Amino acid sequence: MRPISREKKFIYDILLIISILASIGITYVSISRGIYDVFPYFYLIPVVLIAYTRPKISIFITVFVGWLYIGLVYSLGLPDTGIFARATVWFFIFVSIGILISTYSREYRKEGDRSCGSFFNSQAGAFSYDRDSLYIKDPNLKFSQLIGFDRNELLFKTLPEIITDTKERELFLSKVKDKQRIGDIEIRLTCADGNKRWALVSATDCAEPAIYCTVVDITDQKLAQDSLIIANRKLNLLNNVTRHDILNQLTALIGYLELSKDDIKDPLLLKYVNKEEIAANAIRHQILFTRDYQNIGVHSPQWQNIAEAISLALATLDIHHIRLTVRLAPVEVYADPLLEKVFYNLIENSIRHGERVTEIEILSEPFNEGIDIIIKDNGAGIPDNAKERIFKREYFKHTGLGLFLTREILAITNLTITENGIFGKGARFVIRAPLGTYRFNSGNASGE
Repeated sequence: MRPISREKKFIYDILLIISILASIGITYVSISRGIYDVFPYFYLIPVVLIAYTRPKISIFITVFVGWLYIGLVYSLGLPDTGIFARATVWFFIFVSIGILISTYSREYRKEGDRSCGSFFNSQAGAFSYDRDSLYIKDPNLKFSQLIGFDRNELLFKTLPEIITDTKERELFLSKVKDKQRIGDIEIRLTCADGNKRWALVSATDCAEPAIYCTVVDITDQKLAQDSLIIANRKLNLLNNVTRHDILNQLTALIGYLELSKDDIKDPLLLKYVNKEEIAANAIRHQILFTRDYQNIGVHSPQWQNIAEAISLALATLDIHHIRLTVRLAPVEVYADPLLEKVFYNLIENSIRHGERVTEIEILSEPFNEGIDIIIKDNGAGIPDNAKERIFKREYFKHTGLGLFLTREILAITNLTITENGIFGKGARFVIRAPLGTYRFNSGNASGE
């Protein structure tokens, strides 16, 4: 319930005075002509008006109107006991109706004041607009400050003047029409100075002529996000150029080392050259490896089907000599787009370092607060003292940074990975997805 403006209160007061005077005049005319049954109903008009518009003082004025009525009947009417009795009953009816309406009106107004207080004093911008004319209505102070207009100015603006991009506006209006309640739609609002600000807008269709909206300014976040994306692109470009140049120099270096070996007769020097060549090739391998992982965290995480990510990883691996079993629930996880690389690393790690791997099994198991994705093999396994070290950046076994980066990719969205296999019986990697990071889809679980 919106607060009644001063202008409306003034109009209601005039109507109240007119209705009281009209009731007095009708009472006089009716009693003068001997009519006692109709005119009391006219007193309900001022009683209802005062109870609705001024509930705090309505009881007193209602009693006054009741006394006015009974006084007129007693002074103008015939000395008839029945007439006086009916007049007294009507007096109590007027007072009772006034008390009931004023009590309800006060409670209703309190609830309205709380709602209006939340609406108009909210730290989020809020406004409504007419569903037909699209004129802005009831803008609160925060929304007015957000787009730089005076609140009274906004009452003469339409939604197309605030959301000037046609596509964004039509998409917003169509979503409101289709869903009746939408949340967190990114929209650019045109300000009084012509600048645009990004906002998250939520809207609710309450089956009234107006659609109610709340607005949260996200301009600073969007600018920071855009700046970060640009910075990442520049860094990636620099990485690409630098990596290309380093690889060219390494190729030349390795070539000269190879030529040097043909001319060196001293066994000790030849030993040194061989070690230099091994070091140069290790550097080359690690630089090539970073090319695949330079985009970690650059793109926003997304929901990904586990079975599909594993299939993509398997497509680039030679597993013809390995029996593969996949038993997965139809589940998606919220992860970095490089999730496919995670499964590639884990399966490739089993093939490369498992020594005698003939079986790999991939399955999912629920636990109390989430779901586990398990990749296990029947190979040599990992020693107990290395189960955590294999995920450290400083630990290498001809693997580069594979398992370290695997953990980093998963950690972006709070996924974790551990190894808990039995040494000598095989490796067992467990990716744990807690509540909120996974969801079930309508697909079927993958089989063998």
